[in-house]
Amino acid sequence: MKVSTSQIFERAMTQMSTQQAKVSDLQTQLATGKQIVRPSDDPDKAGVIQRLNSASNRLEGYSDNLRAVGSRLDTEEAALMTSEKVLQRIRELAVKANSETLSQEDRQITAKEIQALRDQMLSLANSRDSAQNYVFAGSMTRTVPFAEDTTGVIAYQGDDNRVMVDVSDQRQLALNRPGSEAFSSIIRVNTSGESERVGFFSALDDLVAALNSNDSELVNRGLAEVSDLTQSMALSIADVGSRMSIADTQVDALSETKMRYESMLSEAQDLDYAAAITKLTAEIMSLEAGQSSFVKISQLSLFDYIR
Repeated sequence: MKVSTSQIFERAMTQMSTQQAKVSDLQTQLATGKQIVRPSDDPDKAGVIQRLNSASNRLEGYSDNLRAVGSRLDTEEAALMTSEKVLQRIRELAVKANSETLSQEDRQITAKEIQALRDQMLSLANSRDSAQNYVFAGSMTRTVPFAEDTTGVIAYQGDDNRVMVDVSDQRQLALNRPGSEAFSSIIRVNTSGESERVGFFSALDDLVAALNSNDSELVNRGLAEVSDLTQSMALSIADVGSRMSIADTQVDALSETKMRYESMLSEAQDLDYAAAITKLTAEIMSLEAGQSSFVKISQLSLFDYIR
């Protein structure tokens, strides 16, 4: 087979171009610190990196959700804990007022203090979070949950929905507890022996009215109802505590998962600098050797052998 000079030059140029491309790719890898500069370098590994990045981004979204949940639950817990303390104070006053030794004037003074505590409870029931959303309005976060209606009764205006937030691929967590549950109503048996549902603030208003009218029987009923409200509030506190515990556990789980993903991602895309520098040195030496050989070969001619 005849080998022409042009073929020798063309083959040499091709080999050196290929070698230069390898050197250039290695230099780019060292500059970026990544094994893969372009997806075409290793499509399979590029796909793995893409999936790991997507999973890591989802974890960031879940972490943001958990931070929002944590802030919201802190506000809810603070409001409920304070509400329980206020209810306990109301119960203490009701117990004291239920004594037959108290005069009508004493009960009226007690009624004024309970009225002030009831107003404080209303403020707590209408608490807002850092985003100015009402905590106890269900999903109607821009609606005042407890407000006075046309009859002068404090009524619940929110809904009974729990807002669910994604905290992992398979898990959701309730962001809220509706006011109808946190500040729950009670069942009262009326004078005709029938059961009726009485709202949280209506029960407190009835206790104040019983004290002002010096009605011992109604004061005794009010005391029992305040005890029921206190027990219900304790259940609400337990509920928010349970959700806070779940949120904390999920934060730890996401942190561990994130570390695992980061380790896998680092293994898939981060460059081994020692190995890359060694390889680059070898490729540069090979390129220089090829260039040196080409220079010598290109200077040869048939006349060198005729002489």
